[in-house]
Amino acid sequence: HWFPSVMSAIRRRWYLRYPIALLSVVMSILMFGTVYSEVTARDPCQVLAETRRADPPPNLPRLFHYQSKTNELTHETSTWMAVLGIDADSGSKEYPDIHLDDMTSASGKWTSVYWSDESCLRLVEEHFSTFADTYRSFPHTIQRVDSCRYLILSKYGGVYADTDISLHAQDANELERLIPDGVGLVESPFRYNEIWQNSLMTATAAGHPFWDTVIKVMMERGGSGNVLSTTGPRMIGDSVQRYRHNTPDSLSSKGRGGTIHTLPCELFQRLPMGEWDTTFLNVLGRDVLARAVPMRGCGRYGDGKCEVTRHSGKASWTKESLI
Repeated sequence: HWFPSVMSAIRRRWYLRYPIALLSVVMSILMFGTVYSEVTARDPCQVLAETRRADPPPNLPRLFHYQSKTNELTHETSTWMAVLGIDADSGSKEYPDIHLDDMTSASGKWTSVYWSDESCLRLVEEHFSTFADTYRSFPHTIQRVDSCRYLILSKYGGVYADTDISLHAQDANELERLIPDGVGLVESPFRYNEIWQNSLMTATAAGHPFWDTVIKVMMERGGSGNVLSTTGPRMIGDSVQRYRHNTPDSLSSKGRGGTIHTLPCELFQRLPMGEWDTTFLNVLGRDVLARAVPMRGCGRYGDGKCEVTRHSGKASWTKESLI
């Protein structure tokens, strides 16, 4: 009998009608987006079967790169060490102590490489001098952090992952068989905002020409403080578009070190909805906006069903330092 009483009270207090109506509309939109995401999601195990190759890429640089203020490992980065068979106690390599035998290890042994602000600056100055002025003049630290990871893969190849991404492959071979020839960019689950993200990337060879395009675009936009468009995911999307337009054979898996591939979000980048151990802006983006805009889902975060990497989203590009 309480419901008629509530409705009667609302009718008497007309000013309550509009907020309640607005709340009802918002909840309906979020529910529709959530259901749409669930219904349209692909089976991650089918995606895994379609993505897995017979053998790892030939001459894959078995280098695992990560960036941080200190060389202390996060829990997520430690999972990479364990799966890839890297002895964490022996420490990671640091620039410039990276040698050719590390890059193309015939033994299949992986090497981890830790990158600090200082080593990134040294890499820029010694190997990308034409980019140095742009690098130093970026208004935000995160722009230098972003740009460094592209230069790392340009110079050395291998795998780059943010320190809030954990690896859940059974072993190194399983991961290697999911790395495409050329450049791999992780698919963004926030398709209302961008196509790819830069939190996880692969390169099966050093010196891929795509990174030259990335550097050119960053130099053109270097004076701006807009992170997403100067060094972030939107810049990556614009660079892919320009590279494909200017390089016809980039659409083929043959030549120029391979093309640009998407690392499927079902395997590598599911949304951690319902997880609250991060910033308010991160929660707003993935738990509200991602539900408000109907998008194909990427699968359930943390269910372990053919989930190769898990991005907890603890990092925030609004911070002025690395996590």
